[in-house]
Amino acid sequence: MQQERIDEMLDRLNRERSALAGKMQCKVCWYVYDPDKGCEEYDIAPGTAFNDLPDYFACPQCGNGKEAFIPYDEKGGE
Repeated sequence: MQQERIDEMLDRLNRERSALAGKMQCKVCWYVYDPDKGCEEYDIAPGTAFNDLPDYFACPQCGNGKEAFIPYDEKGGE
């Protein structure tokens, strides 16, 4: 049985976690990506899940990549 590389495992786990989260928040500047709204700055249509964002997507406020996003905590407020 072939073992999964650690970087591949972390990527898979992150994708699974973000698929369940819905909204995702940049942990650097706290920008919230809401799939119901999309992202006008990148021409991302409403209804686009975070996992379906293009590889070039970066936070429109601070420029960090998708790896800087964490699941948004609705209880914490925006």
